Amino acid sequence: MSGLSGAARGAIWTLLALAAFFATDSLLFRSGWYDAYLEPDSSAGSLESELHWLKVTPKARVPEVLVVGDSRVAEGFPAALADSTVERRLHFWNFGVAGTTPRVWYYALRAADPTRRRFAAIVIAMDNYSDADSFGLSEDRISDENYLVMRLGLGDCIDFASSINSMTLRHRALFGCLFRGVLLRNDVQAFLAHPEKRIPHAADWWKNGLAYISGYGGKPESLRALTVDWRNRAIRFPAGVDDAIRDQVKRFVLPESVPNTGALARYRQRWLGGILDLYKNSPTRLIFLQLPRAPLVDPEARPVTRPTTGFIDSAARRPRTEVLPGGTFMDLERPEYFADGLHLNRDGRPIFTVRLAQRVDSILGFQAGKSGAAR
Repeated sequence: MSGLSGAARGAIWTLLALAAFFATDSLLFRSGWYDAYLEPDSSAGSLESELHWLKVTPKARVPEVLVVGDSRVAEGFPAALADSTVERRLHFWNFGVAGTTPRVWYYALRAADPTRRRFAAIVIAMDNYSDADSFGLSEDRISDENYLVMRLGLGDCIDFASSINSMTLRHRALFGCLFRGVLLRNDVQAFLAHPEKRIPHAADWWKNGLAYISGYGGKPESLRALTVDWRNRAIRFPAGVDDAIRDQVKRFVLPESVPNTGALARYRQRWLGGILDLYKNSPTRLIFLQLPRAPLVDPEARPVTRPTTGFIDSAARRPRTEVLPGGTFMDLERPEYFADGLHLNRDGRPIFTVRLAQRVDSILGFQAGKSGAAR
């Protein structure tokens, strides 16, 4: 390098350092070695646990149904109750991971079902059929990468990063995809600080976590006696509701209006539409549902059960795709069935689960009766 300028030598050393860093990063985090040591309560750990259980559990002797969603599915859908509801003609999986989004679901399903043949049906739980924008831009949820850090291959990095609207966040996402250790830094530091705690904790969760989840009975809290003055946008809370839940209830019961730019519609077409494309040559049925939206919903919003345009309407026209009526679970939008502003409690979850299991059984049974497929 003696004949090179200082700038050229600096560039070469920078490239060599990056190459060494990438090689070390890949050895540690792309070989699969670290997967089993992820903190189970972390974003990556929660998704990897679900994928691990699907991988190591033998395929059921009856058709399997995967129910996909965020914490509302994780809290509100006991799979064992769904199995018993349909007399074990079907085997249901709860694939609800708190904090996940359609972008995460796309990559997670790609990993969970590489042949696109394992499941008789995949149920996708949407918060609302309406494509009207709300809250922040879904495109700019950089936290999605924390869930997908072990699932995004090098070939995914550009596509994943380009799906983010903000240029600053796009660059950050690209760097995090290329160098997994950047995203896993806090997890690794916590592991190295107390490996004697992390190793048995992670091993126990991978081995027994599915049983722990199956034994969970739901949130005991209730918002019974919650009332809303819709005209004055005022909520009256029952006694004992803490500030965090009050803030959450206000956010979902009295959401602030935002300009409708079409961003959510485009996002859904890309990621939920991407899931439809993943399964376009598969026999798997895709079933969409609208979750109970909140403990109370503005009466003016109640008649809107399914828009005539937008993503859900286009999805309903796709082969092997079903859309449950928007009013299917509307009767659960009552305070006594919610533990907070978002999640069904132990009284609401069995009603939701039994009804969903019956609807799925009916859809698959109807198709079996017409086509002769195994029920």
